[in-house]
Amino acid sequence: MSIWMTALKIIPWGNVVESAPHIVKAAKHLFSATKKETADFSADWQTGDISGSLDKRVRFLEAKLIELSDEQRSSAELIKSLAEQNALMVEAIEVFRVRVKMLLTVCILLLGGFAAVIFRLVV
Repeated sequence: MSIWMTALKIIPWGNVVESAPHIVKAAKHLFSATKKETADFSADWQTGDISGSLDKRVRFLEAKLIELSDEQRSSAELIKSLAEQNALMVEAIEVFRVRVKMLLTVCILLLGGFAAVIFRLVV
């Protein structure tokens, strides 16, 4: 039982639990903002709200480009955070795997030892 407790202690659960709501919120915000921005841009372009001088259109597109750049940076930070948490989970799972393998080996050796002792007592 202590192996499980030790392995569970390796995972920084405080960080995982603390970051999870922020990551979910950021992902939802990113998804809804991207969907809304695309719809708004398409609607504005089709309704003619962006019509007019070339300069006005260029400024509008520059503003959209800046917004997309900010969203891309936000997405990259979110992906980086998820990758770091994933790496921590993979490390913890690897520790679990090694310890379970060691525990299984010890159990097999103990079972073999008990079988040998019982065989000696019977014979």
